[in-house]
Order: sequence, then C-alpha cells, then structure tokens
Amino acid sequence: MHFICKKCKKAFRKDMTTYEESDEFCPHCDNHYVIEAKTPQAVVGVEGEDARVDARMLKDDRVKAVHKKSVFDLDDEDFVDRLG
Repeated sequence: MHFICKKCKKAFRKDMTTYEESDEFCPHCDNHYVIEAKTPQAVVGVEGEDARVDARMLKDDRVKAVHKKSVFDLDDEDFVDRLG
C-alpha cells in the first residue's frame, strides 16, 4: 500500500502482508501515523430545532410552573361532581 505522511509530506510504501508494529511509523520522520479506531457507542439523544428560533424544548427556570389539572389527578368525588 502507498502512504503519505502528514508531517513530512513524503510518500512511502508498506507491504500489508508482513505488517508489524514497527511499520506504524513513517520511515522518514518516525511519525506515528496509525490511529487507534474508536468503537461506536449507542447513545439516546433528543434532536430539536435551533434554540434561537424555536425555544419550546428548553426549560426556563425564571418562569413559574403553572400546574394545570390533569384527568389523572382527579379523585372519585370529582368524577361524581362532573357526571352529576
């Protein structure tokens, strides 16, 4: 295979059939050109629009939270009162 070193900008060849740990360096400047591979990690994330345009996904701590009544917060008496 043909390689070009980013540090000294010189081209060189390496035989990949007999590749050893000492072949991970440039023969001209001894720059270590082989980088360890990163393994992918599973990540759960949330994507949204640009916060400067649409800030509905951001929580503003300065604003008081308004507690709205939910159907799940009602008691049995509330259902009886509503049904009549």
